[in-house]
Amino acid sequence: MRGAIFTLFDYITGNGNLITVVLSFFSVFVIIFLCFPFHECAHAFVAHLLGDDTASEQGRLTLNPLVHIDPMGALCMCLCNIGWARPTPVDIRRCRKVSVRTADVLVSVAGPVSNIILALILMIISKVLLVTIAPSTTLIYVVMALQMTANINAFLAVFNLLPIPPFDGYALIQGVLPRKAAIWVEQHAQIINFIVLILMIAGALSGPLNFLSDKIMWVLDKATSFIH
Repeated sequence: MRGAIFTLFDYITGNGNLITVVLSFFSVFVIIFLCFPFHECAHAFVAHLLGDDTASEQGRLTLNPLVHIDPMGALCMCLCNIGWARPTPVDIRRCRKVSVRTADVLVSVAGPVSNIILALILMIISKVLLVTIAPSTTLIYVVMALQMTANINAFLAVFNLLPIPPFDGYALIQGVLPRKAAIWVEQHAQIINFIVLILMIAGALSGPLNFLSDKIMWVLDKATSFIH
């Protein structure tokens, strides 16, 4: 199973001014109806390319948010700023075009990579608006919303690359972990996730996660510096 998991709490604690918080609540809806579907569809699309049509057969190879929304995850996102989408069903054994290990990695990283691509698209749109439309208060807030959503996508990518189950990043280290270590991690996944949740609430993860997402945004900013 592959899925997008995200918390705005950790993001906000690292960027806690009033405007950021207001835009973050606006971005909750963007996350539910744009970021999560984009992330989940990417998992399904890469699995399809590799020969697994499990997600496609279940109607998940689409950007339609209604098929990706997890009601409880969406509710928690609205009420607690912590949410998730319906995990994309993947049968790695059907990905016969590459090895099982390679397929697992490619399908897993497809979600975070898709969020980085979406962040890039949003950054391009915001910069194009700035150079083509006369300055106004409305334009400023639209650009701020676009840039906020781009930042959140970068953060979502980093967050989902945490190297623990059920995050996408676990697939990157699962193959190199000693068998006993992998079994131990999977057996204690719930406890590990609870500890991660406590660290997020305490703000202990905000520093490193925001640092990495800021680096992604810096790279994207440099890559789009031709727009001026």
